[in-house]
Amino acid sequence: MVRRIRFIAGGTVGDRIEWLFDTDQPKTGMVASRSDGTKNLAGMVVQDAVLTYKFCPGLTLDSGILTIDPSHNGLTSSARYFGNDAFAYASLQNTPLGNATSREVGLSGRGLLGPHVEYHLAVTNGLRENGADNASTNPAAPSSAQIAGNNAFRLTGRLQYDLFDNEGAGYTAAGYYFGAKKIISFGLGYDRQDSYKQLTGDVFVDLPVNGGDVFTFEGNYWKYDGGAWLPTLLKQKDWSLQAGYTFKDTHFSPIIRFESRRLDTPGYSKLGVPITPAASWTTTPGSFDEDRQCLGFAYWMKNQRANLKVFYNNIQPKNRGGNGTVGPVGIDSGYRSYHQITAQLQVLAW
Repeated sequence: MVRRIRFIAGGTVGDRIEWLFDTDQPKTGMVASRSDGTKNLAGMVVQDAVLTYKFCPGLTLDSGILTIDPSHNGLTSSARYFGNDAFAYASLQNTPLGNATSREVGLSGRGLLGPHVEYHLAVTNGLRENGADNASTNPAAPSSAQIAGNNAFRLTGRLQYDLFDNEGAGYTAAGYYFGAKKIISFGLGYDRQDSYKQLTGDVFVDLPVNGGDVFTFEGNYWKYDGGAWLPTLLKQKDWSLQAGYTFKDTHFSPIIRFESRRLDTPGYSKLGVPITPAASWTTTPGSFDEDRQCLGFAYWMKNQRANLKVFYNNIQPKNRGGNGTVGPVGIDSGYRSYHQITAQLQVLAW
């Protein structure tokens, strides 16, 4: 499988205007169907198409197809993950909102409020449904009179405090700095459209230690509630922790990750309507909870430009029931724990 193929172009016009065009062809050749072995051969898609205007360090406006997420991990560029991928429970709103990898169409403002505080604010389309579509696919959602071009925009905000160096309030975040910065940050984020809401908090640490080595830690907590607007996004509280240590002389990083998902009432939407098909789901609380443990390493041949990552992942569903079908937002109602081993080589050329 080719994990990701990208073509990225960008440039500047004068001192204040920037543009970015980013494409992606992810998971090419991956087996998409266990039943017949069908492979994913989808074509390349446009991920970012951004026009940026810099007013001052305190205000930069981005418009177009944008990366939007309230959490640090959700805003991290896929080329700058410290581990092998994003956290498992980051950006669970993407599928119900009809988004591709946290992209939205709209307007975003970001900037630095002094040397230690940075912010991101965005107003985007979110989910736009017409009355006919809504009535047939989402009976619990607002009426067509509320939806036909007049439902609320999606509002996303994030505030971050940096104890030492700041991360610059960039368009995306980074999962590591290889000792170039001294980072301890605390972030809070909020995301909402109609009755859907998400509250998230995170801690990110990337500290030079021991004469050039780097200690990296990231923790994230999410509280999701899809409400009547996104009924397949079940109400839940999730967390992820990741830590690693980079040895300067060997360019080697052992990395460990723990993650957990706990649903308030698994198998039901917020309004108490059983997920369809009802026969596929148990109503026992905790039936779709899940724990994950991940252990691996990264070898940084050329830092971000060339690196190799190998990881083992143990996924443990808790007290599950059902007939083994796949449920909303990727929740699996099968029975047994399962294991994954991944190897990923990243090469960037510019």
